[in-house]
Parts: sequence; structure tokens; C-alpha cells
Amino acid sequence: MRKAKEKLSELAKNIVRVLKLAYEIDGKLVTLYYITAAFGAITPILAAYLFKISIDKIVESTSIAGAQISVPLVIVFALAGYFFIHLVETVSYWGLNVAYYDYLLRNKFQAGLNYRYSKKLSSLDLGHLESPEVQNLITKVEQTFTWQIPDFVRMWNYIFRDLIGIISVSIALSPYSIWIPIIVLLVSSPRIYLKLKHGNFVWSMYGGSAPEAKKLWYTGDLLTSTSSIIETRIFQSQEALLDRLLGLQDYLYKINKKPLDSYRWVLIIAPLMESIVVFALVYWILPNALTGALTIGSITFIITTLEQLRGHTSWGAAHFGELYEHSLFVNPYFELMALPKLIKEKTGAKILNESKPPKIEFKKVSFSYPNGREVLKDISFTIDSGERVALVGVNGAGKTTLIKLLCRFYDVSDGEILINGINLKNIKLSNWYSYLGTLFQDFVKYNFTVRDNIMLGAPHIRDEKRMQEAAVQSGAYDFIKNFEKGYDQMLGRRFEDGEELSGGQWQKLAIARTFYEKAPILIMDEPTSAIDAESEYEIFQNLEKVYKNKTLILVSHRFSTVRNANKIVVIDDGRITEMGTHQELLECNGKYAVMFNTQAKGYQ
Repeated sequence: MRKAKEKLSELAKNIVRVLKLAYEIDGKLVTLYYITAAFGAITPILAAYLFKISIDKIVESTSIAGAQISVPLVIVFALAGYFFIHLVETVSYWGLNVAYYDYLLRNKFQAGLNYRYSKKLSSLDLGHLESPEVQNLITKVEQTFTWQIPDFVRMWNYIFRDLIGIISVSIALSPYSIWIPIIVLLVSSPRIYLKLKHGNFVWSMYGGSAPEAKKLWYTGDLLTSTSSIIETRIFQSQEALLDRLLGLQDYLYKINKKPLDSYRWVLIIAPLMESIVVFALVYWILPNALTGALTIGSITFIITTLEQLRGHTSWGAAHFGELYEHSLFVNPYFELMALPKLIKEKTGAKILNESKPPKIEFKKVSFSYPNGREVLKDISFTIDSGERVALVGVNGAGKTTLIKLLCRFYDVSDGEILINGINLKNIKLSNWYSYLGTLFQDFVKYNFTVRDNIMLGAPHIRDEKRMQEAAVQSGAYDFIKNFEKGYDQMLGRRFEDGEELSGGQWQKLAIARTFYEKAPILIMDEPTSAIDAESEYEIFQNLEKVYKNKTLILVSHRFSTVRNANKIVVIDDGRITEMGTHQELLECNGKYAVMFNTQAKGYQ
């Protein structure tokens, strides 16, 4: 009993918050949706009552001895009312509610949900995005939220109509016998319990299969993305991946089939029992018609409304169960929306107002990821305003993590990062990001126009000349000038007339974005990994011009790009092992000298 109360409480909570969300998206549309549903519940009862009057008047007219065969006006009005009410039902419910408002609301609601989902994910902290638990939650949400939550609203519409219908029919039948609606409701109630049980089973199966569903989507991506197809064709691994895909599909099919197998007997037995009870009730009141206690019209009215009541209760029970099932899928969406901020901004956070790059100081910084793995240990060094600093080390040494801390994607576990002597945690994030320009290894390839690709570096600025200068400085203009549409050329294969670029060309566009932004601090993580040596030289020559008197932080394995830095910081196993200029570190004959000489031998 306690579990049932908890389930109903959770369901009521979801009804409130989903309807609240729907009203936020379009309150007027939601109101009209449910009003037309109410009309759809009431009009059949009114039609049945007018039909009762028509029958009684016909019987009364034909029973009068010697009466002329004519149609009394009251019968004409009653029948006209009957057909008019049916017309109202057809227009209001089947026309407006089902065919019009349902479509509009679903479309509008899906758009609103998508917007909120995209907004939430785009603002999630990196700690959430890199968490396996949150990734599982995202998988559950993205697979179902665009149809399960709109279906929840639609199912509540059906239940609302059924509730209005049950109340209306019960009132209409109460003058004949208060027990008739009560008996029908009791017979239909087991459906609710069985549907709740079925819904829990469906959810337990779905929730348990989320990791496998994620594997299914990933395997499908491997078989359909262009970059994967090229490699799998050479390695001839398509069959192995297809076998894996089939195995995952079979596993998920069997899991999803189980709850349906357990529920199929309910689909047969429940309506059979309800039909028997309705027949018994009709049989029970039939003698009253024979004795004259009830008119033929009344008997017809009772039978018609009784069938309506059976329909509302049986469908209401089924819809209630489905509402509960949808409710279980609604929970992850709100759970995702409720994920708290991990990187919190202090009230009254400070704002940097200087135009020149600030001084950056890492002071005894240590950091461990949420899984407990320590990545950085006691890191201390300073980046002066306008200084060129390179971070060097083997893969996994902690260089990229250091950049994540500077961008405040994570907070330090120990120590502090000072910006002009102010703890980074005390600076307003949006203000700090306005000082940063970034080019990461996994930069975005926007399938938009060339112009959009560059201007998204600073979307609040619309400067055509500045955009073209950035294209020239990054070397991107060398291929842009060959496009017939120039800066209006669509890029990528996602949209019609899109032009696919090479890896190096995409990277030049990404560099153009940073040139367009002209942030006081530029962070570049392997910025020229896909670019030829000649283009790389030209880009860094332009960097010297564009970023003169600005701070440059460079992470790279290519020593040709780091040797000219004012300061090179060597990181090994999360610690700083060496620091100095290129020449100073070569003379030390330490880790840096070994890595440089090893790479230099490859060019001999």
C-alpha cells in the first residue's frame, strides 16, 4: 500500500511539473487542448439524453389511439439537438482536439523541450559531461524525451476526458441507481494495478539496458560515419561490427518483449470481465422496462450511457497505466534538468577591467578527478602579461588538465590560480572567458558557411573586414578564394551543397576563429597538428603580429612550435620537472633535451 501511495505521489508530481512546463511553452494552446477534450466527454451524454427524449415522445405519440400520423415539434427539436450535439463532438473533439490542437501542441512542446535540453547540456559543467553516470542519464533522456514527454501530455488529455466522462455519466445515471457507476468503476480498477505493475517492469528493463543502448548507438555510428567507414573498409571489420550490432539489437528486443509477454493476458481477460458485468447490469434493469417502471427511452439512455461509462473506465484505466509508464520516462528528463552547477560563481564576483592580458600564477596547485585519480601535484609557475609559454610533456602528463583548470572547467583540489593576484574562483566566469581564446585538439567543425565558421569566434561582433583578415592570417583564404560562393560557401556534408574540407583546412578555419576573436590570452592545444610545415610557419609568423603584447599558452608535441616560447614548462607525471627557455633546457640535458633530440633525429 505504501509503495502504491509513493507511485501515485510521484505520478501526481510529474503531472504538475509537466503541465507547468507545457503552460510555460504555450499556455493558451494547452488550455484549448483540454477544453476541447472536456467537450468530447460531455457531448455524447447530452446526445444520448436528447435521443432518449425523442424515443419517449415517439412511443408516446404512437400509443395514443386515433392519433394522426404526424411528427410532433418536440421530436423534431430533440432529434435536431441530437445531431447538432454529435456535430459539436465531431468538430470540438475529433476535429479540433485530436486533429488540430494535438498536432500543434506536440510540435510546439517538442520544440520547447529540445530547446531546454540543448540549453541545459550546453551549460553543463565538464565534471558532469565526463561522468559515466551522467552520460548514462543523458543516454536515457536523449532516446525518449522528444516523444515520451509529449505522449505524457497526450495521455493526460485522454485521462482528463475520461474523468470528465466518468463524472458526467455517473451524475446522469444516479437517478436510476447510484450503484451502477460504482460497480463499473470497481470492475475496471484491477486494470490500473496491472498497468502500474507493467509500467514498472518496462522501466526496470529500459533502465537496466541503458548501457547496452548506448553501445548500440555507438556501434551504429561506427558503421555510418564517413571517417569510420574508411578505416573499417581497409581493416575489413564491417562484418564484426555488424555482428555486434545484431547482438545488441537482439538483446534489447528480448528485454523489451518481456513486459509485453507478461501483460498480454490482461489485454484479453480485462475487457471480457467488463463486458460480462455490463451485460449483467442491463439484464438486471430490463424487467423495469417490461413493467413500465422505466420508459423505452430511459432504457436506451441507460444502455448507451452504461456503454459510455464502460468505455471511459476501461480506457481510463488503460490510459492511467500508460500515463504512469510515461511518467517513469519523464523522471530522467527532470533529473537531468536539476543537475546542479559544480563550478559555482560567488555572489559579487569580481570583474577584470584591464585591456592588457593579466598576470597568471599557479600557486601550489594539485588536482584529482572525481574518481580520485591525482593528475597534478604541487604545480607552481607564473605567466606574465604578454608572455609566450609552452607546456611540454608526454601524453597523460597533465598538460590538458592544467588548461582545463585555467579555463575553470574544474576547480583545483588544492592550491590556487591567481589572476592579477585575485583567486580565479572569485572572478565572474563570463568576464574571465572574455579574456580567453582557445583552440583545442577536438575543435568544432561547424557545418555552416565559411563566414559563420570564423565569426562564431566572437558572435557579438559583426565585422566583415576583421573576418577576412582573420582568414588571410590563418591561411584559410588560400582555399576560400577557390569557392564559387566565397565566404557564403556551406561546409561539411550535413547540408545540401556543402563542401567537405581536409583536416588541415578545418584547422586553419579554427585558427581563423581565434584570430577573429583577438582575446588577450590565447590557449592553443596542438594547434597545427594537421597543417604542413610551410603553413605552420606562416601561421606562427602571423601570430607574432596579431598577438603582439598578448599572452600565448601553447601545448604541443612539435618542438618547432614551442622552441620560440619565452618560457617552456616541462610536465612529467603531474609535476613540473623543468622550466626555462629552449636553449636553457637543452643545456640542462634533461627530459626536454631528450625529447627534442629524439624528435630532431627524425628529420636527419
